[in-house]
Amino acid sequence: MAEKTSKELVVSYERTDGKNFNLTIPDLREGITDAEINTGAKAILAQDAFAPEGIGLAAVTSAKKVETKTTDVAIEGA
Repeated sequence: MAEKTSKELVVSYERTDGKNFNLTIPDLREGITDAEINTGAKAILAQDAFAPEGIGLAAVTSAKKVETKTTDVAIEGA
């Protein structure tokens, strides 16, 4: 059975219309620091890099490092 681990970063923003927007960044670099994530998340906001549905981002609300472990399951006859 093959096992795979993936790591990603999910940065949450509040849009100018009050709704939330999550930006998922795959293949999170090993050893990235919270300070680097904070700086990058704020740079995205300051540069108006994203406008989901044409709506601007107003604030960074959170960031989460997500690690997912996937294991294949053998199915008889497959």
